Amino acid sequence: MDERVSNEATNDLLVAIMERQVKRMFSIIIVLLALLLVTNVGWLIYESQYDKVVITQDGDTDSGGDVNIGGVGNGDFYYGESTPGNQEKGS
Repeated sequence: MDERVSNEATNDLLVAIMERQVKRMFSIIIVLLALLLVTNVGWLIYESQYDKVVITQDGDTDSGGDVNIGGVGNGDFYYGESTPGNQEKGS
């Protein structure tokens, strides 16, 4: 009989401990979700302070319709310092 009472008391104690842990984990999840929401709103506020710049390209350029950045054409890449007539082609 004493063993059965001891097992029931142990079981009740373990259930109480588990209930507290579940409540604690649930509280932590709620806090983390709230912090995620706050950081996302903060990021949106931070990003919205800058002006939006829209650049359009109509395709009519001097290079026959190709859009080249930095004057490098035909898919070539040049690395390092370059002077006119002395460009090293990257591989």
